[in-house]
Amino acid sequence: MHPFGNKRLLAGAGTLALTLALGGNAAEIKDSLKVVAATNDSASASQEKIDQLARDTRNLVEEYRKLLDGSEYQAAFTRELEELAAAQEQQLASLREQITQARITQQRIVPLMRSMADALENFVILDLPFHQDERIGAVLELKERLRQPDISVSAKFRTLLEAYQLEQAYGGNVESWRGPLVFGGEDLSVEFLRIGRVALYFQTLDGQVSGYWDAVQRDWALFDGDYNRELARALRVAQGLVAPQLLQLPMPVLGNQS
Repeated sequence: MHPFGNKRLLAGAGTLALTLALGGNAAEIKDSLKVVAATNDSASASQEKIDQLARDTRNLVEEYRKLLDGSEYQAAFTRELEELAAAQEQQLASLREQITQARITQQRIVPLMRSMADALENFVILDLPFHQDERIGAVLELKERLRQPDISVSAKFRTLLEAYQLEQAYGGNVESWRGPLVFGGEDLSVEFLRIGRVALYFQTLDGQVSGYWDAVQRDWALFDGDYNRELARALRVAQGLVAPQLLQLPMPVLGNQS
């Protein structure tokens, strides 16, 4: 027998045993790797599920916050609308009250304006007879306007006040003008002189006849000739022909000559 024959046999047997051993371990390792790989896959899938659940949770939280913010905004907007509605209701109530008061005022002021127009007409008739036709005509026109339904109450009242202001202005100025006068059954052409509402004079154009309005007798009365020159000078002052100066004119008081 070959001296190395047993050794080769032993070596071959050892290699076979090692191969068998390694083969058995490789199968176990392969199975273990499969288990590890499967575990890793399962863990990865589980992590993906966890991540997805986390994302879903964040989305739900965000949507909740949006809904919460929206509900708070809606609540604030609703409160704002309620406050606005309350304020508008107060304004409407105030306007209704004003309209009611305006109607009451209108019901009271219309008769008052008519009464004032009647009083103004009587005043003009009883006043010094200067521009009487013009002034009475203005009052009659005023009364006609007060009866027109298409003119507002405010416009009527404004017209009434303007008429009163015009009459009031006559009391603070001096005026002279030329016009006709029926006196003693004669038609005269005279110069009139008005001193506010205190006195009203006349003088014929030739300066020879002068007179004044007697408020008690409701008629014209004559001055004596001593006042002709003084009245002529007063007429020139009123006409702006001479400078203002002190004049000595009789001032009728209750129809009496001063």
